[in-house]
Amino acid sequence: MAEARVLLRDGTPITVRAITLAELDRIVLRCWPDRRTLDRLFAEQGTIGMAAWDGDKNVAQLHCYRVTVPDGKEWKAAEHGAMGGSMGANWWTESDRVFEGWGQWGPRKSALGLSGPIWCHACFHVGRTLEDPEANNPRYLGQGIGTALCKESIRWAKEHDYAAVVAPGAADGLVEFARWYGHLPWTTYAKLGFRGYPVPPDQTGELPGWAKGEVHEPIASEISSALQSRPVNELLERVMVLELRDGR
Repeated sequence: MAEARVLLRDGTPITVRAITLAELDRIVLRCWPDRRTLDRLFAEQGTIGMAAWDGDKNVAQLHCYRVTVPDGKEWKAAEHGAMGGSMGANWWTESDRVFEGWGQWGPRKSALGLSGPIWCHACFHVGRTLEDPEANNPRYLGQGIGTALCKESIRWAKEHDYAAVVAPGAADGLVEFARWYGHLPWTTYAKLGFRGYPVPPDQTGELPGWAKGEVHEPIASEISSALQSRPVNELLERVMVLELRDGR
C-alpha cells in the first residue's frame, strides 16, 4: 500500500495513506455515516478518504467522495444519515450549487468547466483519536499533517484517473473556524497548484450563519474580530480546483 510520511517536531514519524475497509475499527468515524453506507462507498470508490497514523494510532482523517460531472451520480450525505457538521457531500447538490450552505457565494458546477469523475474533499480533522474523538489533540496540530493528507489524496486521485480534485478552502487567517469546519485554508490549496473561485466583491445575499454570529467560542470572537477589518466576502470560503487531466 502506498503511503506518505511526515515528521512531528519531536521526530515522531506519521504515516498517511488511503483508508482501507479492514482498518475501519481503528478509524475515528465521528463525521461519517452508518456502516452500510460506508460499505457502499468502499465498493464504489475504493476508499472513503485518507488517514494519518502515529504507529497503529489513527490521529487524523480526511473525508473524500466521488462525483461525476456535469450530470453523473453523486453521494449526498444528508440522505444517508451523516452528521450535518461533516458537510459531507451535501455541499455538492443536485441544484447545481457548490457547498449547499454557501450556495449564493460559490460558482455552479457548470462554471468549473470540468467533465468526468472528480475527487472531492469534505472535512479534515487533525488530532482526533479514538481515545477522544471530539477533541483535537494539540500534539498533532500545526505540523503539516493536514497538508500531507491533502497531498496523498491528490496522489490517490491521479492514480485512479480522476479529472480533478475539488475542495472548499477556508479564508486565510481564520484558524479556529477552519479547524472547527475541518477545512484547509484556500492559501494552502493554492500552494499545491489549485485555482480558486473567490467571492465577487459585489456579491449580495443573506450572510451565512457564522457571519451573523451564530457560532460558538472561540470562533465567534475570531469572526467578530476579523469583521472589524475585513469585508465579509474576504472571509467566505473559496471553491478550489486542481485539474489532473491535460487538455480537458
